[in-house]
Amino acid sequence: MDRISFPLESQLLDRLADAWQTGRPIPYKEACLLSPLTDEQAYDMQRKLGNRLGWWPNGRPTAWKLATGSPPKVAPVPDARLFTQDVSAVDDYRPATLCGIEVELVCELKQPITANMSCDELAGAIAATYAAIEIFDVRGVDWQYLPERFLLADLQMHGALILGESVSGWQPDNRLVISAGDVDLSQRQFVPQIPDLLASLPWLAEHAMQQGWPLAAGDLIATGSWCGLLELPAGTPVKASFTNVGSVSFVTSMVDNEVW
Repeated sequence: MDRISFPLESQLLDRLADAWQTGRPIPYKEACLLSPLTDEQAYDMQRKLGNRLGWWPNGRPTAWKLATGSPPKVAPVPDARLFTQDVSAVDDYRPATLCGIEVELVCELKQPITANMSCDELAGAIAATYAAIEIFDVRGVDWQYLPERFLLADLQMHGALILGESVSGWQPDNRLVISAGDVDLSQRQFVPQIPDLLASLPWLAEHAMQQGWPLAAGDLIATGSWCGLLELPAGTPVKASFTNVGSVSFVTSMVDNEVW
């Protein structure tokens, strides 16, 4: 497919690449100025940023994060930002601007999927369901006010994805309980934002195909938040437990904000 550039594309690519490598976020006004003008340009920036930084040594992403909407938003996950909860490397992760998480179910494909598959076919194409925590981060200052397409170009606020326990097949019927240190979440009810968490997979299949990365067996897809974005103090131990899948744990990290 033809790619549509925008006047400040090369500058945004340089600045995002630097921010990802150094942890120094882009100042607010500069990020607004450099923001893509369309979703297509933002998705093209994701691909170019990944190529610049060598995120996918095998030539394609093997994990994705989905956000609900019409249309949905999506970002490919860098290989080096995909962890299991027992890997010590996640302890060294330091976000640039944001100490926040979302809790999700991640599905692992056992076969390729296509845009025209039915709900039953999609469920049958899932090899396993994981409890997962997504760490959020933004490579721009004052992230709450940044243009949506800057956030989309910056991997839709992605920081890292942590996989916890899993079960075979697709298991969406769960109750979620989250404990977060001294943070009182007792009054919160945690439910997915859409009834059918696989409903956006056909859209993702088409999107991935357009990007030149058709979905394949073994790919992982984070299917959307059950809790919204939870901003938590640094050093907070978090444990999220799904009744029919299992749990995932993480201790939130300090934001390195000395440079801004």
